[in-house]
Amino acid sequence: MREGQPWRHTPASLTPPDRHAPHRLLQCHRKTAYATQNAPKEDQQPTGIFWAGTRIEEDIVMPFVEDIAAETADPPAYVQNSMWVDYQLDTHAGELQVRGATDPVICTRQGDPLLPTEVKAKQSLTSLDNEDPTPADHHRAQLHAYLYGLDQTVSYPVRTGLVIYIDREQHDFRAMTVEFDHEFWKETVREWMATQSTYRLEGTLPPAEPEHGWECDYCSYRQRCGKGDEPYTDQPPDGFLPLVSYPREQVERALNADSGTEKLTPTLAQQYPKLASKYEVSDWQCPACDSTFSWETVQWDGNPTDPPVCPSCADNDWLATLRGLAPAATDEVID
Repeated sequence: MREGQPWRHTPASLTPPDRHAPHRLLQCHRKTAYATQNAPKEDQQPTGIFWAGTRIEEDIVMPFVEDIAAETADPPAYVQNSMWVDYQLDTHAGELQVRGATDPVICTRQGDPLLPTEVKAKQSLTSLDNEDPTPADHHRAQLHAYLYGLDQTVSYPVRTGLVIYIDREQHDFRAMTVEFDHEFWKETVREWMATQSTYRLEGTLPPAEPEHGWECDYCSYRQRCGKGDEPYTDQPPDGFLPLVSYPREQVERALNADSGTEKLTPTLAQQYPKLASKYEVSDWQCPACDSTFSWETVQWDGNPTDPPVCPSCADNDWLATLRGLAPAATDEVID
């Protein structure tokens, strides 16, 4: 609220299929589809990383970029902490929109862009110690999206930017110059956007083929996708997975974004009883006898790895555990 962004307190809306954010470019198509359709995240928001990133940008990067502006620009330039881009692209998937905010930009006295930057924190800079280090493709893609948009706002070319890597522990940094590459922009970045929009427009779940091998390890949708240790795979973006715990903030975010149609699973009702008093809770299901039970009538300690036993089956000397409905369909029970 202090930063003048009250809309961040409103429920999240679905990103239109034809809209792209620069920071998502060249990431796993399925992860991007889940994120843009507000699939419930399975991990906490990394607020500490966000806070550290803000401090790094304001306390380390800004003075560095201001020195560049003072020493190299004639007449002297200044630094804006961010600039907004919003433009249209014609592709084989139709007209697409690119919207996003840059990191610090060196500008003229009139506020026109000269040199945009993209700041990325890394655990270590050792991977950049080879003779000819280059920024990661998805970081280049993000900067290219800014360069392309800013170039359209002025009468002179804006074709150069900086990717600045910061060591999270030592706060060393490495700045790399990036020149706009028309072939990379057209054949790689724009093609990726067109492909992602095609999946969304057709209502098709993209394949689980990350652009980078490490993406699955840090993905907020590993269980839903099928890369986790739960018995799920290729799940749609809506709905909570049965017998999976979610952080409360992510549960509330999903419930608010869903405009009242989302249900808590019995697992989440047991985990967050106050939410269960406000929102509807789906029933337990037995895959063996097809019986259903209200979550409140089943005694259970809430441990997702040890689901409750079906009372009907137990009465008939049969051991079967209860499950919940999978998001894929209202009549599909996950064993």
